[in-house]
Amino acid sequence: MTQIFSPAAFFIVLRETLEACLVAGIVLAYLARVGREDLNKWVWWGIGLAVGASVAIGIALGVVFYTRDEKLFTGNAEYIFEGIVFLVAAGLMTWMIIWMMFAGKNFRTDLEGQVASRLDKKGGKWYLMFMVFLQIFREGIETVIFLIGVGSEEASGGWRAVPLPGVLGLIVGILVAVLMFKGLLRLNVEAFFLATSMILVAFAAGLVSRAFHELQEANWFGPYKDENGNSIDSLERDWYNATMWSTKGCCNDSSNEFFGMMRALFGYQDTPTFLEWITYFAYWALIAGILLYMYRAEIRSAKNKTAAFIKVSIGFMWFSAFVGFIWACTNPRWNSLIITTFMWVLSSFGVVFTYDFFLRFSFVARFRRTANVVMAWCWAFLLILTFSFTIAQMVCENSTSCSTPYFHYWLLIFAESWLTKPQTSTYYISLACLSIALTISIFYCGFHGYWTYEYAQHINGEGNYDYDEVVVDTAVLGPGDDYGDVEKAINHEIDEKGEAVASSGSDSNEVGQVAAAEV
Repeated sequence: MTQIFSPAAFFIVLRETLEACLVAGIVLAYLARVGREDLNKWVWWGIGLAVGASVAIGIALGVVFYTRDEKLFTGNAEYIFEGIVFLVAAGLMTWMIIWMMFAGKNFRTDLEGQVASRLDKKGGKWYLMFMVFLQIFREGIETVIFLIGVGSEEASGGWRAVPLPGVLGLIVGILVAVLMFKGLLRLNVEAFFLATSMILVAFAAGLVSRAFHELQEANWFGPYKDENGNSIDSLERDWYNATMWSTKGCCNDSSNEFFGMMRALFGYQDTPTFLEWITYFAYWALIAGILLYMYRAEIRSAKNKTAAFIKVSIGFMWFSAFVGFIWACTNPRWNSLIITTFMWVLSSFGVVFTYDFFLRFSFVARFRRTANVVMAWCWAFLLILTFSFTIAQMVCENSTSCSTPYFHYWLLIFAESWLTKPQTSTYYISLACLSIALTISIFYCGFHGYWTYEYAQHINGEGNYDYDEVVVDTAVLGPGDDYGDVEKAINHEIDEKGEAVASSGSDSNEVGQVAAAEV
């Protein structure tokens, strides 16, 4: 059955349309506020030219890809071209998401400032038109590039699956923007863009993984296909080009519509290679690091949540390390003993210097802050050590020049006879499990190390953690109030808010403009 609807295309067009409408709405609202509505036509000229230019470029790029359903690129050139397009699309999408999160908070103020600075100067109307043109044209070009990436995925319907969701996304985006500016819809713009950003990050991660797959097929990273274009047996490739496993029997990404959609949205592969797996989660790790840096102020202000997370996390770490240490002692191998011993000792120190119970010991209070900073760096060192050991084990898996003992880290719950099962041309159980274990280590140990450092920043010189103060308004609800009193108090507050909202209903247009301008 032919797929005609791509969810990825719908979300992309919806988001970009709403962004473009907000740009136009903010400028038009500002002109109305300063009494310069005579310049509105120049805004509309800028919008029209930007839309026309975006459509023209989209058609031109579509012709480059397909001419009467015949691809202009064949062989390795096709793989290289598609791989580069996927990387460009992923890069632009990442830049757009990060820019919106970083600069979006002051977007309205900056945009109005640009308009105000040239409004009454010579050539101000041309500047206004050009500025709106650039803002809308940027959204249009982003949409075109993203849709090219979606249209290149034949497993999810290819170009046939783009027009319908594209038109629907355009209509819904315009409708939502109109309702917002009319004051008929209250939309939490920040929450909307955060949710769609996470969806687009997953889509961009899939594009990155897909790009490296295309470059693999072009033999950029060593032998993958022979001279006739046929895939080389997985056992004969380098380990990073080898297939991790095969789920074609149940979850085929070509014949199964659902998993075809998962491939288009999130980069799912029924026969992933190690390079695809590495690039996919490396992209997620990069985005996680960027977001942690961007929101570091908000994270540091949530002191109680940080403390709660660390206390739960260090308990889990200690239990996992203890189980791993017992296993390593009963199955002694040098790599397992080093990792589990180091992790158990580190997590034991973490328990002592994290829980407030141990503050009764003077040396804990004296060195608590310093110890947590040191432990944060030790978790980073453990992560590097685990990464090095895992990569060494992967490289030596089928090599005659080196060897390392079997150790599968977080996956010790599985039988070793299954984990070390001989490799076939369709799956590498041991290497696949090592990749999964490494991914868990990177994210969990990485996050725990980061929050351990943040936890240390709120410990004072006496060793006490600076918890957030919890303010209880006893004037509203006293200690003797029962559930009936609580319900009455809540209902009374709701009634008061309802009257306040009703009294301000006549200002709905202004409320809509303010809500839309919160971007």
